[in-house]
Amino acid sequence: GTLSPLTFSGAHPLPSTMSKSVTTVDVMGESFLAGASVFMYGCAVIGKTLLTKMCFSGYSFNYPITFSLFSCLTTMVACALVFMAGKAQFTMLPVHHFRGFAQISLLTALDMGFTNWSLDLISITLQMTIKAAIPAIVVSYERFILKKTHTQMAYLSLTPLILGAILVGLGSGSADYNFLGTMLMCIATIASSIKMVTTHSVIKQVRSEMGMVSFLFWLELAMVPILLPWAFFNGEIRWVRETTHLHAYLISL
Repeated sequence: GTLSPLTFSGAHPLPSTMSKSVTTVDVMGESFLAGASVFMYGCAVIGKTLLTKMCFSGYSFNYPITFSLFSCLTTMVACALVFMAGKAQFTMLPVHHFRGFAQISLLTALDMGFTNWSLDLISITLQMTIKAAIPAIVVSYERFILKKTHTQMAYLSLTPLILGAILVGLGSGSADYNFLGTMLMCIATIASSIKMVTTHSVIKQVRSEMGMVSFLFWLELAMVPILLPWAFFNGEIRWVRETTHLHAYLISL
């Protein structure tokens, strides 16, 4: 007859069966953590967007690039506290990854700056609708620039996102719409999409050499030389110095 995967003495499972069971548990655990991470990321993005809009509208802090700079400095301080607490190890940025890291820093600075600038001009609803096009842009970028193919189901799943963005755009009133704000958000969305693809590639290369907290620290630090001149030349630094906006800075924390 057919042998059972259990032995005759004590009905203990065979090593191969145990190995498969452990592998299944590991996969389920990783899937749960991945789903929880995506959920928490979504909550963080929505919460940050709402607080940023409140800062611009409720507190009249109309300095989006300076706000982005404050955000970078705050994140760097948070990373430094994590290092000091011994929860992560500080690692120098690998020189041979500087080119890819510079690309991510530039794209992230453009994404953050233009996103906050547009949020000062258009409604959250319209902004999030435009940002919903990110998956479509990512797939298009990988297909036509990186020559990476996807399944037909992946392409079909993008249809609701595109149609939804069009419908919300057509239904937006004059209070939601601003031409400059819409164009800025489109630029930010493109930068964010390319940044996602580039970041995924670079993280796969550097994760064996540095932790993600160190990666985040150097990313925020690299954006400061981009955002600081931007805020200076558009006059925001001078305007902020002439007024007191401590409450807005505290919100950016």
